[in-house]
Amino acid sequence: MAFLRSAFALSLILLTLFDTSLAASTPAADTASAERFLRQLYASYSPDGPGVPNSTLKEEDVYDASLIALMKADQDAADGEVGYLNGDPVCDCQDWGDLRIQTLTFAATDDGRLKASVTLKDVVTGEGKQLDLLLHRTAQGWRVEDFVNAEGSLAENLRKSTQDLLQFKKDAARP
Repeated sequence: MAFLRSAFALSLILLTLFDTSLAASTPAADTASAERFLRQLYASYSPDGPGVPNSTLKEEDVYDASLIALMKADQDAADGEVGYLNGDPVCDCQDWGDLRIQTLTFAATDDGRLKASVTLKDVVTGEGKQLDLLLHRTAQGWRVEDFVNAEGSLAENLRKSTQDLLQFKKDAARP
């Protein structure tokens, strides 16, 4: 009987440890590293800052591979023209003064990603804006899978733009 109680207690301890290790490995439990990732990105948006990508943060260090593919497909379909993306999605701008994060909150999504809600303020112009970023944890760390602003999802808008551009080319090629 004592053996059973000891085995049961050991099982409970192991189960608790296993459960804790699973919780610690989920993206929702790791908002600290997601916050460090975003603060590193936005640190590049100072008056003379390079934005991203830059010499230290390459495109693949910032964006998820799926978003890079969508941006490239839209640019290719634009055939030398601007395409949908005519600004910097990280700051939702073309030019910046000195961007600072005013608020930053995280929410877990059903698929294990994190949704980051960021309120930015340009201390030079006083302009503020709010963005939602869908963060995906890869083997290399956090990457931005999508940006959502007043115009909606960047990923969805890139898909639609690419389809529209390809359809336009197809229609133009018809006699």
